[in-house]
Amino acid sequence: MRKTMLVLLTLTMLMMPGTAVCQGTSSQFADGDRWAAADIQAISGLGLMNGTGTADDGQRLFSPQGNVSRAQLAAILTNTFGLDYGTIRFIKEPRASDYYQDVSDKDWYAPYVVMGAINQVFPTGGDFGPDQSATRVGIAQAVSHSFNAKGISVPMILMMPMFRDTGDLSQEEMNAVVFVNNTGIMKSYGDYFRPGDTLTRAEMAAVAMRCVELIAASEANQGQELRVPMGGIFYLSLASNPTTGYSWTVTGGADGVIQNTGSTYRPDDSGSLPVAGRGGRQLWRFQAVQEGTADLQLVYARPWESVQPDRYNLKVIVTPTIPSTLSLSTAAVLNKDPYMTVDAYLPVLHGLADQELQSRINAGWQQDLQKIKAGLTADLDEYVRYNLANGFPVRTYQLFSRYQAGTLNQNLLSLYVDYYTFTGGAHGNTDRRPYNLDLHSGQPLGLADIFQNGYDYRGIINREISARIAAEPENYFTGSMGFTGINDEQSFYIKDGQLVIYFAQYEIAPYATGIPEFAIPLSQFGDGLQTRVFAG
Repeated sequence: MRKTMLVLLTLTMLMMPGTAVCQGTSSQFADGDRWAAADIQAISGLGLMNGTGTADDGQRLFSPQGNVSRAQLAAILTNTFGLDYGTIRFIKEPRASDYYQDVSDKDWYAPYVVMGAINQVFPTGGDFGPDQSATRVGIAQAVSHSFNAKGISVPMILMMPMFRDTGDLSQEEMNAVVFVNNTGIMKSYGDYFRPGDTLTRAEMAAVAMRCVELIAASEANQGQELRVPMGGIFYLSLASNPTTGYSWTVTGGADGVIQNTGSTYRPDDSGSLPVAGRGGRQLWRFQAVQEGTADLQLVYARPWESVQPDRYNLKVIVTPTIPSTLSLSTAAVLNKDPYMTVDAYLPVLHGLADQELQSRINAGWQQDLQKIKAGLTADLDEYVRYNLANGFPVRTYQLFSRYQAGTLNQNLLSLYVDYYTFTGGAHGNTDRRPYNLDLHSGQPLGLADIFQNGYDYRGIINREISARIAAEPENYFTGSMGFTGINDEQSFYIKDGQLVIYFAQYEIAPYATGIPEFAIPLSQFGDGLQTRVFAG
């Protein structure tokens, strides 16, 4: 009798129109791996990974044991995170060939490669290797960079995993490994991470699904507000158990502001179909298509019952990509000449009441970039002619820039721009330029300008830096070549309530140390700060 009831319940569930199971059947594949079947079906239902073709009998194929290529990885991450232009504005539309030598602008994956490049998910320059199999450490880095690109902060256990095969990884690679391991996005093999191994498409489906689960809105967001920029995506994940006949239905709230671009059901077990008595999660992928507010409403009920259903409400506010309030966006300048590549991301200030001053500030970054470029190209023609005439290789000059936002209020803008130049040799050079601006006058602020007159800020800073250098003396020069105190033109920026003093490459330390930074909490200066600078 018990088995009969379970069979009848399952048959009823399968026949019901509009249930989660029916939503997912179109996502099933003839060759889905059993262990990853639920993830494969869910990811396909959300539109994040496609099949690879059809079998002779017409059934869809997923090729779960095939390796994930770097081109496929770019497409999957673009779909999963909704990688887009964001606040970046381009002087000319970017093309894949602007970033990589081995990607044609006509390739199917070219748009995804562009999104990965402009969001700094993948390093740019040289070859992309679209047909190469992605490695586990490469995927870890790309996933970590995708979270950073979208500004998604994920709570995780702060612990350093001890793997036996990650000793040769760079610090940046190890940071990515720690992130995917501690968040559960990628699993290790006991004491081994296997950074150089490839990932199958089935494994990639599981990775993408873990990302979705981490960033999706859920029961915890009931009745809250969710802000999404125009064109952005978000996920909704709610507990569901279609084996009981219950299912979630979107009853209203889209109003042309958001659009459902995919939905699926993922059972808690690994199979592709629900097991009677066990539940799972219903998931939706939404995209913001119009500025405004949508009161997203869903009900959880059996279609044949008239009892009061469970309800879920989420207020979705779709905001303009570039807000009208005081803010920063990004302007991208891309130029690729035969012997000179420019790949520059510069800040753009918005929302300042004095529009003329705002225009001057924004033009200043463009002018600085052009001056640096002019300095590089001054002897470029002569360099090319000489090398070609004498049979020497011609190295392409490179100019890259990226900025780091610090503090922005009605009185102060503090940030820095890194200008990286390469003209041959063992390595390039990074010029980190601070921009600390009084937003009332547009004048640059020196270190002395942010303190009260007569305040001994130098003594506090010098003692703090000296103490930190003394704790790691092997990383710094000694004597007259080392730190002897800050000067009148000291470089600094202000970020997260801290004054960050920094020094150029080779200024007080060898190249391997990089650009030494010393962050000092502003609270350490007590009443010595200029309140007119920090108010607001």
